[in-house]
This record gives sequence, structure tokens and C-alpha cells, in this order.
Amino acid sequence: MADLIIELGCEELPAGSVMPMAQHLGSALFALLKQSELCDSAPEIFATPRRIAARFANVGDRQADTQVERRGPAKAAAFKEGQPTKALEGFMRSAGVSLDALSTIDTPKGEWMVVRQTQPGKALEDVLADALPTIIKNMPMPRRMRWGATTDEFLRPVVWLMAVHGTTTLPLSVLGLQAGNRSWGHRFHAPEALTIDQPASYEALLESAYVMADPAERRARVVELVQREAVTLGGTPVMDDELVDEVTQLVEWPVALAGKFDEEFLEIPKEALIQTMQENQRYFALLDSQGALMPSFVTVANVESKNPATVIDGNERVIRPRFADTMFFWNQDKQDTLASHQPQLSRLLFQEKLGSVADKVERMGAVGQWLSTELHTDNDAVQLAVSLCKCDLNTEIVKELAKMQGICGRYYALRDGHSAEVAEAMEQHYYPKQAGGALPQGTVSQIVALADKTDTLVGIFGLGMKPTGAKDPFALRRASLGIVRIIVEHRLNLSLDALLDASLASYGSRLSDPDKGDMLAYIVERMRGYLVDKGYTPDAIDAVLAKQSNKPLDIVQRLAAMQQFRDTDAAVSLSAASKRMSNILKKVTDSLPATVNSSLLKEPAEAALFKQVADVTPTIEAALSPIGDKAPDYVQVMQTTATLSGAVDAFFDNVMVMDEDTALRENRLALLAQVNDLCCSTAELGLLKPADTLMAEHGSGQGSA
Repeated sequence: MADLIIELGCEELPAGSVMPMAQHLGSALFALLKQSELCDSAPEIFATPRRIAARFANVGDRQADTQVERRGPAKAAAFKEGQPTKALEGFMRSAGVSLDALSTIDTPKGEWMVVRQTQPGKALEDVLADALPTIIKNMPMPRRMRWGATTDEFLRPVVWLMAVHGTTTLPLSVLGLQAGNRSWGHRFHAPEALTIDQPASYEALLESAYVMADPAERRARVVELVQREAVTLGGTPVMDDELVDEVTQLVEWPVALAGKFDEEFLEIPKEALIQTMQENQRYFALLDSQGALMPSFVTVANVESKNPATVIDGNERVIRPRFADTMFFWNQDKQDTLASHQPQLSRLLFQEKLGSVADKVERMGAVGQWLSTELHTDNDAVQLAVSLCKCDLNTEIVKELAKMQGICGRYYALRDGHSAEVAEAMEQHYYPKQAGGALPQGTVSQIVALADKTDTLVGIFGLGMKPTGAKDPFALRRASLGIVRIIVEHRLNLSLDALLDASLASYGSRLSDPDKGDMLAYIVERMRGYLVDKGYTPDAIDAVLAKQSNKPLDIVQRLAAMQQFRDTDAAVSLSAASKRMSNILKKVTDSLPATVNSSLLKEPAEAALFKQVADVTPTIEAALSPIGDKAPDYVQVMQTTATLSGAVDAFFDNVMVMDEDTALRENRLALLAQVNDLCCSTAELGLLKPADTLMAEHGSGQGSA
């Protein structure tokens, strides 16, 4: 057993491909080695722009020998007049054995000829040689290229292959390269070959040659260096995770350098400057203690220059014309109000069959009016926000920097003298922008966001363009989850069904045959995942959705009550009883009496249950139907329901429900139906799955049905 390392060296890879390719190499090799019983420890992954590598600990040099049993013809067909038949002779030739090596086994179909042989295990190099070309061929890469006169294809030209097991170089070959025990250092600082005597010395040798091969260590180094430079300038860097990841995969030896730009550019919205620095130059912007943008940046180079001032000057000169362009667009946009862009919205296509952005805004206004009424909000502010929220799509800055949509709208709305809540809605109606992202805060922003997301969902679903697989060009998953989060986390008492109706009405006859049920089911499915992430168990979610699948806030309130209830002994008893009651009632084909006849309650247990039901019903009904705007008190409902547990158990232990007397049977079934309705007023308790230990303590609720 010894360590194994395999490294593929190439010309500089695109930053976004480095880690996916390295992780594929590691996971595919690990699956191969584990299946071959040569290694059972996960690999260490190394990745830089010029190399991807995986190192494994304690890898065997050969598979263990295995005993195999090969079955030949049936004994009856193997011999004729005491001599081997052609079938048996062919089997012996294929197995490479003589007659004396054969034996027989008994099977249900008689005796069969078999040979038992030792199959030698494959050497490590043979296992790798067979699989490595396919592993590399299947690497995830956006495109492939050829180089030289070969027909080999890879994302970038491959320069070297290293494969070392212990102190042995494995004789592997791939992409026209023969594996060796050499790697290469930094392209500029240490371009000489490095001999890797053993895998354990890999990263130390590379670091001595100005290469930090461990991506996690290199990422931490990038963050440390950027923050150190920022502190010297008295600022805090904008450490966007995607930018840090990208910069990490652009360099092998990170060196942070600080630069400056002209203060006049600070007139531009800081988000535009930050986006330009991040996306165009991979610079880290700096903020002062008040959160304002500083006229400085930090860049990460891949070389320790002897003249860093020259490198800094080059970076400063590169950013200046980009900011100048943005300044030009900003000054152009200042000449017009946000509202002046409204007529151009009719020229922007939302979706071919759903019309222009202007059409979308008109529909959003209708939904916004309905939401304003439901949420008791100033509709004038909502309508103004809706009418302006897409106008910045026609501004010069947004045409140049698409991610500034909404953000520019906020700046321009404030510049035009609109209220803070209207300006806020310009940006925040796009929220949340990603899973777990910030939600719109003000009520106006929330209404515009709901109207926008619902319009997109209804329109695209109405055309039959439901997302399939990973394809979701209109981001309907994010829109659906955003609708749920806004309603739940801002405690909005809204019905999904009514919200969809309002949006469908705004479309008029543009949608020929929309399936509202399909839309609702899609949102509910996203809500189910959201609730699981919040810590609710799938069975509790199913139990609540069986009673209420239309109001997200009400669903969460029911689940919160269920969370407390299911930890009690009564939950085990009542969930089992509810399941039993439901099963009994499902078999009843005749209509049951609307009320229970107390004179027919012959058994003490059924009379006691009837009395307790009568006692708790007013409390449960009052909790479910509070006066005014108060929400139903589902905790009170479940606590009160729990008091029925003992009486329900006694009923099943002592009462024969399916009595031969028709009147008694129907009266008891009516009582069960009443009890089950009470027990399931918050959720279908029969769908709960209590812990096995609680079920064992409770038993199965003995009694006669």
C-alpha cells in the first residue's frame, strides 16, 4: 500500500472549468479504485490554471486474487457413453482445463459441470490504463480543441502527465503523453521541471516553485492578501464569493496589489462601478466605514513583479476608460426622467405570445390593484411603482450593464423626486435574486414583486411551457419560491388560488386554456421543499397540505402547531386512531346520520367520548374562527384535540363499531366521523409517522371494529 497521485498538466484553463474538471478526475478515479478494492479513502484534490490532480492514500498495487466458478453444460449433456461430448470439450477449451479439473454441483434442475479457478487480480497500472482515457474523455468542459497533428481533444492543449505510486512511476499513456514523475513549477518564476519522488512531497515541492496547488489554501491566501491591502488603505473589500473563486482559479501564486481611480467617477452609482471592476477586471472594490465606495481597488496578480508600480499603473490605466464609458452613459441618462422611458417599453419583447414589457406592466398593475385591496395598501403608490419598475431597461447604463436593472431604477426614481418606498420597489421587486436571498422589504415592493413573479409564472404556464429538467429559461422555480417566501416571511394573509385568479384575469383572452391547478401544484411543490429546508418533516407537511394547500402563511402556522403536538404522547395515540377511523369510514358506502343520537349510546366508553367531544367542540371552533384579523390559534386547537386521546383509545378498546344493529352501527360511525373531523381540523393526523419507539409504547389501539 502506498500513496498515489495523478496529475494532468496543460495550458491555462478557463477559471470556471478548473474545479469541476479536478473534482471529476478525483471522484471518477475514486469510484474506480474503490470498485477495484484498491483504495477506500477519498482523494485530495489539487487544481490551478495549469494543472488538475488527485492524490489517494494507501492504494494497493494489485487486486486480490479471486475464486470464480464457471458453469458448463448439464452433466446429462456432458457425457455420451462415458465420453465427453463436444459441448463439454468446448467448455474445457474455453476454461483452459482438463477433465480432471472439473466437478459437479447439484441444482434444482439436476447436476451441472463446473470448474473452480483462481482469477489473478489486475495490477494497479492495468486498472488505471484501461479506465483513465475514458475518465479524461468524460470530463465536463464547455468545448474541446485539437492541437498539433494529433486527433486528441481537450479543453486546452495537454502538456504533461504524471502518475506516481509510492516511489514508482506508473507506465500510463493518455492524450499522446507517456506518464512520468515530473511536474512543472510557475510559468515565470520557476519554469523548470520538478521531480516528484513520492506523492506526499507534491504540494511542498510545488510551493517551493511558486505554485500553491491546494485550491482551498490558495483561496484563503487570496482573501488574506486582499484584506491586508484593503486595511492599508483604510477600507473593507467587497468579497463576492464568485469573484474570489474565479480569481483563485486564475492564479497559481497570488500577489495582491492596490490601485486607485479618479474620484470624479464616484458620481456614478457605486453598484455600476463595482460590477465593472468585478466582471471586467476581476478587481476587488473597497468601501469606507460608512459603506461608501472608495476611489481604490485591489487586484490579484499571478506574479511577483520586481516593479509592482508598473503593474499597478497598468491596471489603473485599464480601468479608466471603462469608467469613462459608464460616466458617459450616466450623464446621458440624467437628461431624461425615468417616466420618459415608458413609451419605449412597448418595443421591448417580454415573450412572443405574451406581448411586450409594456403589456406585462399593464397586467402587473391589475394584479397590484387586487393586492393593494387585500393588503390594505395605498394603491396609488403601488400603481406608480408598477408603471416605473421596468423603465430603467431602456437606460444606457442598463443596456451596458444588465445587472444594474432595478438598481439604476432606484437611483433614477430618487433623482426624479419619487418617494423612498416607490424608489425601493424599483430594485427590490426583483428580489429574491437567488435561493435564500434578501426579500423585498416595504409593502409596495412586496406587492410589485408578487405581481411581477405571478405574471411570469401564469403567462409561461398558460402557454404550456412548464420547466422540464434543468431547463428553466424564465426562472419559474425562483419566482415560485419567491412568491412563497414573500408571503410566509412577511406574514401576508394571501391565497395562492386568488392570486392566480387575479393574474389570469389580467391576461384576458391572451391565454386560451390555462391550467390553474397545474400552476398551483407547481408553487406548492416549491413550497414543500422550502418547508423541508425550514426543518419541518415531510409527513407533517403532507398532513397539513391534505387540509390546506392554498394559503402559505396558514400552512406554516398549522405546521408550527403540529411541531409542538407531535412530540406528545397524544400525537401517537391520535394519529393511529385517526388512521384507523379514516380506514373504517372509507368503507362506508351508505350516508351517515348528520348528528349523533345520544339515546343510542349504549356503551359507557362511547357516551364518555360523545360528552368529551361536545365539551371541546366550542373551544376548537372558537380557535379556528377568531374574531377580527387574528389568525386561527392552531396551538390551542391541537392542545384541546390532545385531550380526546384517552377517550378515543377507550372507545376502540371497549366498543364494537360495526355492530349488527344498523342503528347502533350508523350512530357509532357518525360519532367517529365527528371525532375524526375534530382531530383533523388542523392536519390529517393519520398521515403522521410517529417514532417507532412511541408506536411500540402505545401499541396498536386494540379493540373491535
